[in-house]
Amino acid sequence: MIAQPVLPPAAKVFKATMIALGVALVLLFTAILPAEYGIDPLRTGKLLRLTGISQGGGNGVVRTGIYTLQPGTYKVSSEDIGLHPGEGFEIKYHMVKGATIVFAWKADGPMQFEFHGEPDQKPKPDYFESYLQDYRAGRKEFYGSFIAPSTGVHGWFWKNGTNQDVRMHLSVSGFFDAAKMFDAGAPPEDLIIEDPK
Repeated sequence: MIAQPVLPPAAKVFKATMIALGVALVLLFTAILPAEYGIDPLRTGKLLRLTGISQGGGNGVVRTGIYTLQPGTYKVSSEDIGLHPGEGFEIKYHMVKGATIVFAWKADGPMQFEFHGEPDQKPKPDYFESYLQDYRAGRKEFYGSFIAPSTGVHGWFWKNGTNQDVRMHLSVSGFFDAAKMFDAGAPPEDLIIEDPK
């Protein structure tokens, strides 16, 4: 013969359920709502320092302003260029306002340069913004990042101010949708831009 389990009386089950429900409600209003949702009807969240935990308000757990979401994938571009004495050229990248590029260029001789941009919506036809320039001694290398202050084209003009041929390599990665090279008197040339591999 199999023994039948003894069930507790319904009154005891009801009493245990009501106690569990009461404890759950107390926890909900004193801890869970203040900590997870910032709702503090009993002011216990403020007293227990639970208010706003889920928003990262304590001890710098969540940092803002250290990243920027972009509308698409980043691109990469790389160019090797040789210049005879006195020659110059320009490379520009089309970027939306707030987009970022990381760049590096290195030459085997000093290059005079200007880093500048032209917004798509210019206040006058010949308007441009100059960010940095060195038309005196020049530089052999330059590394950094750039955040576009306006939607438009941004890039460099380089000139070989020496009396010898100079070769340089440029690498750019970031959020741009087109790249063009401008060589003295020639029509602009579209440069190859690729998705990252």
